[in-house]
Amino acid sequence: MDDTLAREQAARLHRTLEDARIGGRRLWVRYLALGGTAGELEVEGYRHGCLDLPVRQRDLLAWAANTLLDRRFHPRVPSSGDLAGAARAGAVGAGAARAGAGRDRGERASSAGAD
Repeated sequence: MDDTLAREQAARLHRTLEDARIGGRRLWVRYLALGGTAGELEVEGYRHGCLDLPVRQRDLLAWAANTLLDRRFHPRVPSSGDLAGAARAGAVGAGAARAGAGRDRGERASSAGAD
C-alpha cells in the first residue's frame, strides 16, 4: 500500500477516536480480541503517526475502532481497501480525504447567502 494512504488511514483513525473520545487502551483491547498482534505502544505510535504497521494490522485497528463507534455520530474508519479504492477513483490527496470525512459526519459546505 502507498505510504500516503497508510498515513491517511492512521490520521483518520486518530481523528475519529479523538472525536468519539475513545481511548487508546480501549481500542487496543478490542484490537487484540479481533486477532491483532501489535503491542499497546506500537498501536499508540501508529495512531500518532510515529510508527508504521503492516496492512493487516492497520485494517484490524480500523475494524476494532468501527465496532466501538456510535455510527449515529461518528464516521467509519476506512480500511486500506476503502482508501485504495478511493485513490483509484481519483479521490487522492488530503483535500479529498477531508471532504470525504466531512460528508461522513453529515457536514455540508454552504455558500454565502444560502438558507
